[in-house]
Amino acid sequence: MNQLKILGVLSILSLLVGCAPGMKMDENSHLRGAFSTQENDKPDMMLITPALVAQMNVDHDNNPTYKVGVQDVLMIRVWGDAGLSTGGDAKDGNSKADGFVVQNNGTIFYPYVGNIKVAGKSIEAIRILLTEKLRKFITDPQISVAVSEYRSKRVHIIGEVKKPGTYQITDTPMTILDVVMLGGINNRTADTEQIFVIRRARTSNDIVAKPAIYRFDGGSADAMLLAGQFYLNANDVVFVAPAGVVSWNRVISNILPSIGLGTKIDSFGN
Repeated sequence: MNQLKILGVLSILSLLVGCAPGMKMDENSHLRGAFSTQENDKPDMMLITPALVAQMNVDHDNNPTYKVGVQDVLMIRVWGDAGLSTGGDAKDGNSKADGFVVQNNGTIFYPYVGNIKVAGKSIEAIRILLTEKLRKFITDPQISVAVSEYRSKRVHIIGEVKKPGTYQITDTPMTILDVVMLGGINNRTADTEQIFVIRRARTSNDIVAKPAIYRFDGGSADAMLLAGQFYLNANDVVFVAPAGVVSWNRVISNILPSIGLGTKIDSFGN
């Protein structure tokens, strides 16, 4: 009897897996049955086209001002006062030999000044803030601020790549082309026509919502140009699909199971 039950369960599971590799699927069927039967639980999937990229980049600055985030490390120097400059021995969890770690509450502790909020501010804004506060103790302070380690904003690349992992976004914007070059596509096993960007979103209540999924066709004529124009956001996941798997359902099921969809995406950024 137990064997019959096991066989029955296996039969049901085999039906839920989806289409076999190589089976063709029409455009509308890409989203049918891939996840929950509830319409609101199905992720959106958009093909990355020149028109989509142009629309997304209308307000994008190719050299945006970097905003400091939690866990970034700041290097601060007060010229003429080595005691107020980074570079000495780290004595607590807030500072390092090469800088100050931005704490989870978005602050750093700086001598004389105390705790100051730096998360969400540009390097120049932090320099001006420190200059104003140190004027109470130092005549005409000359201060320089820089990020010595970028930690707060990162993207992830998984799938058929030689170097899967997490890569930091610096003051230079990162594109699909950048992260794919860093990860190194495995040309023997990868399907370059199925490269996905999974972008999670949060609601107004800071709750993880269903992700948007963008598909990049690296086999098109203008692929390289297009890849260099699609800018990634912090915590984006880039997934390079294996060759020979035609079904979009089966590709996505490798990384986005129907149960715990939001949690799965959220876990990539933590």
